[in-house]
Amino acid sequence: MRIDLHIHTCYSYDSNLTLDQLSTAVRCKGLDGIAVLDHDEIEGALTLRENAPLEVIVGEEIGSAHGGIGALFIEQRIPPHLGAEETIARIRDQGGLVFIPHPFSRAVPGRIDHQKLYQIISQIDIIEGYNARAPRPMDDQRARDLALLHGLPIAAGSDAHFSWEVGRAYTEMDSFKGLAQFMDSLHNARLCLKGKTPFIFPLLTVAVMIPYLGAKRSLFGLLHSLSRHPDRPGDPPPCDLR
Repeated sequence: MRIDLHIHTCYSYDSNLTLDQLSTAVRCKGLDGIAVLDHDEIEGALTLRENAPLEVIVGEEIGSAHGGIGALFIEQRIPPHLGAEETIARIRDQGGLVFIPHPFSRAVPGRIDHQKLYQIISQIDIIEGYNARAPRPMDDQRARDLALLHGLPIAAGSDAHFSWEVGRAYTEMDSFKGLAQFMDSLHNARLCLKGKTPFIFPLLTVAVMIPYLGAKRSLFGLLHSLSRHPDRPGDPPPCDLR
């Protein structure tokens, strides 16, 4: 199955991707499932899992006091600003998986503190080894090297904030039922990509979208319509990055 393991929706503070738009994009891109990791929120993921005819892993990208820590297979929101160890303990209390997104991506905000990363490496379940929004391939490679060194499975995700980004990276793995089968399948998965997202769009997310929250959130709609972009004809085919 093809599953994009890192997507944000309009329930995240920096995205305007509605659940209907996401479901349509997943179908159009030929994906079999997704993991929704909204920032500090899981309501969108729960709603989508309840209503969408696709595999939805409920997750959260938690802004801990030491940077971004992802959770997969959770049912309750974990608050931000806790220490890394407390954040991981709360993921474990729910029987979830600890997922570290874009750990070395220098141009991606919110990555985990590197000193803390090495301190908690034994408590991590999955490392993101390819992120379509992270502009430097060498940073992805460093993440994959770390995962391989510690025997951890590697995931790929688009980190989509707009509908056209969905599926620009995904993980190809055997079908699974539940967390244990997911982990078994992930150990033998392939990381597949269609190319990096042009850096202007992550830049827009940080420089324009985040400051215009609340009353000015309508600006997200305009940016979303301007940023729709089909896959480029020159994008490379999916490939195995291991």
